[in-house]
Amino acid sequence: MLRCFLLIIVIFPNFSFAAEFQTRHTHPIALTPDGKRLLALNSPGASLSIFDISDPTRVAPLLIGEILVGVSPVSVRARTNDEIWVTNEVSESVSIISLSGMTVTATLAVPDEPADVIFTGGKAFVSCAGNRQLVIYDTTSHERLGTVPLAGVSPRAMALSANGTSLYVAFLLSGNNSTILSRNLAPPPPSPTNPALPLAPQTALIIPASDPRATSPVIDHEIAEINTTTLLVERYLPSIGTHLFDLQIHPSSGELWVANSDSNNFTRFEPALRGQFSNHRLSVIPTTATASPHHYDLNPNIQRAVTPEPSSLALALAQPTAIVLTPAGDRAWVAAFNSDRVAEIDTLTGGILGRVDMRVGSPTVRGPRGMVMSLDGLRLYVFNSLANSISTIDTVSRTLLVEVPTASSDATSETSRLGRAFFFDARLSGNGTISCATCHLDADRDGLAWDLGDPGGSFTTVIGANLSAHQLGTVNRVLHPMKGPMVTQSLIGLASDVTSVTTPAAAVTQKFHWRGDKPTLQSFNSTFPNLLGGNLLPSADMDALAAYLLTLQHHPNPHRNADGSLPTSLQGGNAVQGEVIFEDERIGHCAVCHVSPSGTDQNLDLRREVGGSQDMKTPSLRTIYQRAGLASLSGFGLGSDGSGSSTHLPHFYQLDNLSTSQQVADLTAYLLAFSTGTSPAVGRTLTYLTPTTAADFAAIALLETQAASGECALVVSAKTSRQSRRFYFDPPTNAYRSDRTSEGLLSRASVITKAAGVPITFLGVLPADGPRLGGDADLAHV
Repeated sequence: MLRCFLLIIVIFPNFSFAAEFQTRHTHPIALTPDGKRLLALNSPGASLSIFDISDPTRVAPLLIGEILVGVSPVSVRARTNDEIWVTNEVSESVSIISLSGMTVTATLAVPDEPADVIFTGGKAFVSCAGNRQLVIYDTTSHERLGTVPLAGVSPRAMALSANGTSLYVAFLLSGNNSTILSRNLAPPPPSPTNPALPLAPQTALIIPASDPRATSPVIDHEIAEINTTTLLVERYLPSIGTHLFDLQIHPSSGELWVANSDSNNFTRFEPALRGQFSNHRLSVIPTTATASPHHYDLNPNIQRAVTPEPSSLALALAQPTAIVLTPAGDRAWVAAFNSDRVAEIDTLTGGILGRVDMRVGSPTVRGPRGMVMSLDGLRLYVFNSLANSISTIDTVSRTLLVEVPTASSDATSETSRLGRAFFFDARLSGNGTISCATCHLDADRDGLAWDLGDPGGSFTTVIGANLSAHQLGTVNRVLHPMKGPMVTQSLIGLASDVTSVTTPAAAVTQKFHWRGDKPTLQSFNSTFPNLLGGNLLPSADMDALAAYLLTLQHHPNPHRNADGSLPTSLQGGNAVQGEVIFEDERIGHCAVCHVSPSGTDQNLDLRREVGGSQDMKTPSLRTIYQRAGLASLSGFGLGSDGSGSSTHLPHFYQLDNLSTSQQVADLTAYLLAFSTGTSPAVGRTLTYLTPTTAADFAAIALLETQAASGECALVVSAKTSRQSRRFYFDPPTNAYRSDRTSEGLLSRASVITKAAGVPITFLGVLPADGPRLGGDADLAHV
């Protein structure tokens, strides 16, 4: 472990690499129904901030309380003036809060990656992006009433009809009805424009799912409409956009207004895509008829083919992540997350009436991600995700009035704050419409394949080894620039890929991209001019961007047990037995290339092992569970070019020794439960009025054990004598450190006694976050 740490320090001497989650906010800001309280998520601090906005003469929201909730809170909604629900993505929980008591009163365990919550008819509906489900709870008893499976990828944002009978759920990764035509069916690629190049290797081709050559159906589901009484899906709405970020119901017409981006991955080759591979728009969908959506381009006057283009940079609106309609419905406000702008839209014409620059007074990137409007419509409160702040806008004059911090302290590391600005900022592109995050949404995937080859490019040579054949000698892998389609890879968890290599071959070093043609993260600097149409970043800025990416941590794998062990029953397989097969060279041969702990040896192995026409790097197995079974929903499978079955985990290596279907099932179960590098204890949340049963104490003890082994840290939140209290479990002493220095160390029993009669919450967090979230906000006691 020390060797790996030193490797990072040598490469990035000016940055620290504490692990963090890149929170994917859905609705991070809300009002109470009476309009007197503003609610905002402090995701780095795993808490909810409450602001008083009842005094119309006071411009700045007044922070009056902060409540610890769960890890990576992404949405907040007020059910009443007192009861607030917060969905916590990493914790896989919903925190139910009393504002009058300033405390969490209950925690609901929900399926993977809860993204949003909405209420009607005494029910709470929670969208669960990871499990592709809608889970329904009774708002009084908190009993689970049912589950609605959703046939779409990453259901997140929701909106409710005026009468509360129809619920609309948008799929973030809805796709654009593109799919892959496999290499053996695709026509030969065009000839290179560089005369020095030979013909390109035979590759797959991206085609519309409606193309008669398509061999597998693709479901075009973009928004699900659910009957809130019968809890049945009434229909799916198609053909809206590739990535659906937010949706609202028009107050008079009942139309759905959807903030979305539409990707242009049908266009082939990087030079043709330069500066123009995504369109950002508002789509209007009649909900009472079968009429097609009407799309309003948010960048109607942008000169996309000309880059850099200063006049376009001054106007562009990129990645619209939030939309708010005025009470009268004559205006819409849109937050352009990657542009740091908020725009006012005429809902009759779709015309842009004006823009508000969120960087007024400071060049710091803000990242407007959520919005809510005052009840009188005169003020717009904007949640800035990257700055962890709230801006107040006068909607009449379209002026920025004030900006305040979201919380009393900000736990965001300086590494993330500096580096992610370059990742998300569309103003670094040639026309202001695109950024790294356009395809890597929140540093993750976009669910698509792209052909970013270059017919006018040149060969790249990458050193590899035939490790699958146990040959340690190095081999030059010569890569043609016309590489064919490749699915977008996640940029999360890269630090473990970089530092987990243990194979002695000199060929095995850090490599990025499917073909390993980027030797370092800094090598991606060429993307700024070549694909975004901007300019190369200064070296220091690129170092900061790379350092930020190395902080990003995967979510825990939901298929593993609470203590991190493997399940013995998962989709018909035994993951424990699957691990034996995986590690046994005589049977599976998997671990030879997919080296633990990340599942990659960073090597370009023999191309025959992946059944392809060109060499590919051994991919990490960290996110297999997220991507399996999506081909019929997204159009792309698990292969590097998007090929692969929608129901089985494909591998092109000849696994002849897997002699039974049960062995295949066991191996599949292990891959679906493959460790992400983050313990399931991280995010685990336990809330009690008073823990009394053996099961209660066993659950707490499990978190203490996980903290003692370094898998997580454990913090406790409670309300004592009407004061909010925090405690941090200190493994060396097996005791809890109080947020009051004078109290010293306390036993678990003493902590519970202090909270007697009021709810107490135990929360597992990332190891480095324990002292800060346990009450030492400025780390003065560490």
